[in-house]
Amino acid sequence: MLAKKYRLQIQNWLKNKNKRIISRRSDFFIIRMSANDLFFSRFGVIISAKVSKSAVKRNRIKRIIYDFIRLNKFNEIKGNDVAITVLPAIAKLDKNEIEKELKNVITFQHIFI
Repeated sequence: MLAKKYRLQIQNWLKNKNKRIISRRSDFFIIRMSANDLFFSRFGVIISAKVSKSAVKRNRIKRIIYDFIRLNKFNEIKGNDVAITVLPAIAKLDKNEIEKELKNVITFQHIFI
């Protein structure tokens, strides 16, 4: 799990209208990013009940995403707030496929390199 220091408080971030947000979309994710003044990046994951009615499955997907970020050290890249919205199509994928799709979105869309 990603340390609390690197997690983004989604509600406060979405309420702040004084920021420039860059958005990227794939079949499984919508990634919104804005700059911050910190020496590290913060990440938040948004999963609605439309993805899965089971909270256990939604939390599993959230843990997979946070572990992927932690293990690939994306949180050490300077100065971004990133909100990852998970789309319902991801419910059919297993752990390896989720990580592969997330890596494709992050590298091919030039969010983090």
